Amino acid sequence: MTAPDPYSGWDSLLPREREKLTARVILVGAESTGKTTLTQDLVQHYRSRGGVWANTLWVSEYGRDYTVAKIAELGIGWEDDAEFRSADWTSEDFAVIALEQQRLENAAASAGSPVLFCDTDALATQIWERRYLGNESTAARDALPDLPPRALYLLTDHRDVEFQQDGIRDGEQFRATMTQWFVDELLIHGERGQFVRGNREERLAECIRLIDEVLAERPPVS
Repeated sequence: MTAPDPYSGWDSLLPREREKLTARVILVGAESTGKTTLTQDLVQHYRSRGGVWANTLWVSEYGRDYTVAKIAELGIGWEDDAEFRSADWTSEDFAVIALEQQRLENAAASAGSPVLFCDTDALATQIWERRYLGNESTAARDALPDLPPRALYLLTDHRDVEFQQDGIRDGEQFRATMTQWFVDELLIHGERGQFVRGNREERLAECIRLIDEVLAERPPVS
């Protein structure tokens, strides 16, 4: 006898109901630790399951697009020989990034499958604000003091991925500190999280196991 599909009623939900019920899986970590690759691998896996999962969505890192735009405003071209291009950050920038990242996340949650993958979030924006402007700058947190419930945070370990400079990353020397800051923040906020270690295949397999556990715990939508 075939087990009933716990998400048989998902497609009939209104967008605002999906936004509330979607399991939001957030990938965070220091620079060049494999977040985007892992996010895309997870999306591909869940889409391949078909049915309601075929519409699994992901939210990219808005802060990266914002950074590229700010660097362009400074007149620094990608054809220049600079190894690292730095933007001139203000507190307002991080508030703008946090708000837009959350808007994109909410929009995707209202339109996709029962699971949503986010390549960073507004909490990560708060940590990057601390990195660039110090502990006293709290614009991102002030703009979004409360975030929607997260099903799971996946923290990519910097020790398993070789650092690759793409022209806007700070540098390898900051990765260990940033990893620890993410650990500290997730503990402070009491979020459900897991360190992600290993090669690409090992990371993907472990994350699928963790996410399936989270999905199995959620009430059916039928």
